[in-house]
Amino acid sequence: MSSLLGITASIIQGSAIGPAAYVVNAGDLVAAVPGNSTCKFADDMYIIIPVSNEATRHMELANVQKWAALNNLKLNCSKSTEVIFRDPRRRRHHAAAATEPAPLPGIERSRCLKMLGVSIENNFSIAQHVQRLVNVYASAQTVYALRVLRSRGLDDDALQHVYRATVVARLTYTPPGRGAVSPKHQTASASTLCWIARAATGILPGKPVDVR
Repeated sequence: MSSLLGITASIIQGSAIGPAAYVVNAGDLVAAVPGNSTCKFADDMYIIIPVSNEATRHMELANVQKWAALNNLKLNCSKSTEVIFRDPRRRRHHAAAATEPAPLPGIERSRCLKMLGVSIENNFSIAQHVQRLVNVYASAQTVYALRVLRSRGLDDDALQHVYRATVVARLTYTPPGRGAVSPKHQTASASTLCWIARAATGILPGKPVDVR
């Protein structure tokens, strides 16, 4: 057995007190400039800076690094990403894109951000996320798995439960957040998700599932 070693920083992963410890540990990490805001969930944190506070980006980064140092931590810049969101419906969208500020030092700038398992592009489109759902849940493997369960004697009610707990649960994860997506992207995404739900109607009994 290895010797005991004291833990002086970070959160113990996999422990029962991990989530509560993170809330306590990161409770004093707030935005440095009025008007900016932070959003924290599990072990992720997002700093939201409006265009009116664009010049405060470096201050917010320095604030996080200072907080980390005070708590015996270090900001992992390789896992940090900067995304500049712009509304494509605005006339100044293309002109503004040509005058984007310089990237933050050590922070990669991306056109897509994965937030709570949902990929959101910088034009507020979730097309990449929907395409990933299509690749996973409309694949032949998913249909084959349902066919195998049915051939092994799983009854209709249990098969419906399996389908809803796996496929439908993932398809209905994003609709509440699609309000910020443009109507064009929202309509296309809803149609694609409905198509995935209908893909298994030849295997599953009962009415097709509506994920709109």
